[in-house]
Amino acid sequence: MSILHVKQWHGRGLNAALTRGAGILRGTITDNPELFLPVACLFVWQFTAIAAKPSAFACALLLTLLLFIYGYRVLGTTEWLRRLGWVPPRQGFWLYSLIAGLAAAGGVWWFARIFHQSLGRVPPSQRILLASSSGPMIEEMLFRGLLFWLIFELLRRMSLPLAAAVSATVFLTAMAFALSHNDRHGPRLYATILTGIAFGWMRVRSGSTAAATVMHAVYNLVLLLIAMLSGA
Repeated sequence: MSILHVKQWHGRGLNAALTRGAGILRGTITDNPELFLPVACLFVWQFTAIAAKPSAFACALLLTLLLFIYGYRVLGTTEWLRRLGWVPPRQGFWLYSLIAGLAAAGGVWWFARIFHQSLGRVPPSQRILLASSSGPMIEEMLFRGLLFWLIFELLRRMSLPLAAAVSATVFLTAMAFALSHNDRHGPRLYATILTGIAFGWMRVRSGSTAAATVMHAVYNLVLLLIAMLSGA
């Protein structure tokens, strides 16, 4: 067999493998969003965390935009996403989630001033992007999505009344959310519990984890902007 024939054979094999791989990826993206969306969130989150150089940061911005577009397009498209609450919110709650995020940030800023707490150091730009995009998506899909659904279903099977089950679920997910953070003592812990309850309230009232994600992202972004302006 000549060298030319060997190269042609390898070329056809490589093209076939790439075509097959692209087909599998396309099928995963379109047919299994409940699998691809969390993986995409984790990938964008990890990439953004290390995107210190301007070129990498620009790439992180683009990936974040694509993640938002994909996350919006797959809202409520599969049974698992509906169980996680990744569905379009009730009418008006896109706007309400923005307002609630602003209000929650203002409340925590006021809380921090009363108790003479710092909002922390201003993080680098890639951390700000992470905290206002892929970070809230991951946290809300975990706490107000998967964990919320598991606790609520368990409590309902224990014959707990609906209102009590909802309230307990919101509180327990807020506790788990607070304990997952570094600040697990004093006023910071209480503030994180309260914001967790607020995100849970948005999840319940809107019927959507996506609305809680928007509220969470706005809350993080506004607090970081306040920290930057105040030189905390």
